Amino acid sequence: MRAYAVVPKETVEYHAVEDDLASGLEEAPLINFAKDAVHLDVSLARLQPGGRVGGHLHPYEESFYVVEGEVLFEVADRSYLLGPDCFGFAPVGTTHSWRNTSDEPVRWLRTRSPIPRSIAQGTGVHPVPNRPPPETGDPVRADDVTRRFVGRFHESLLNEPGSLQMRGFRSPEPTNVSIWMMVDEAIGAVHHTKFSVRFDPTDAGMTLGGQHFHPFEETYYITSGRAVAHLEDESFEVGPGDTVFAGVGALHGFTNPGNDPVRWIEMQAPNPPPSNAFFFANDWSSR
Repeated sequence: MRAYAVVPKETVEYHAVEDDLASGLEEAPLINFAKDAVHLDVSLARLQPGGRVGGHLHPYEESFYVVEGEVLFEVADRSYLLGPDCFGFAPVGTTHSWRNTSDEPVRWLRTRSPIPRSIAQGTGVHPVPNRPPPETGDPVRADDVTRRFVGRFHESLLNEPGSLQMRGFRSPEPTNVSIWMMVDEAIGAVHHTKFSVRFDPTDAGMTLGGQHFHPFEETYYITSGRAVAHLEDESFEVGPGDTVFAGVGALHGFTNPGNDPVRWIEMQAPNPPPSNAFFFANDWSSR
């Protein structure tokens, strides 16, 4: 059986992270081993006012997308002040840290790949004691040529929906989808991707022309609008705060029968291959 899952917003539960590295940090698991994922670990992180995560590094990539609030983030000897729609990335073995100096909690969508695992008596996470969380940070600016591993998404960056080009796939047929890459090889990620998607109404038609599958895992975190996720022979209505997962080889697709676009943050791992990244059921069912 192919792995797939839907995690409704109302089932998401935060729990405190209890270790010497962090204070005021909570996390809510979304997609991981428990959902039969083997490449993607996706969760929501919440850092309370005054909370911090000390300098540390680990044997996997970690990316994020800020959902709400402001937070200080340091990576590769540079500190940034992040707000909603900011995104970023910590490469394998790269020290990074967090601090919330605001009066409100901050939440971010966190993606880790390769999926974390136990190593010896621990998890492979190594504190870096001489790297405390930042006290200040620079705002994220598009014209800052010294900026590394961070960026800020804005709706205006999305092209009007039309033909689709991405790693391993090109098609002139989609007319209702647009994407904007946030985390990929251009920013230094080699194990996973993260990008923003706008999916316009389709009536009864399915995005990209039908159900398809991949040689990699995908996770979708819905940020606005409503859609129907078609996973193998089941269908689920999804909306803001819901999470959809399609494992390797799992048939999936979406319809948007409403009047408004649906938007989501999409994640993939491993990185798509340079060709044959998409396989459509309709193309292969009659051959």
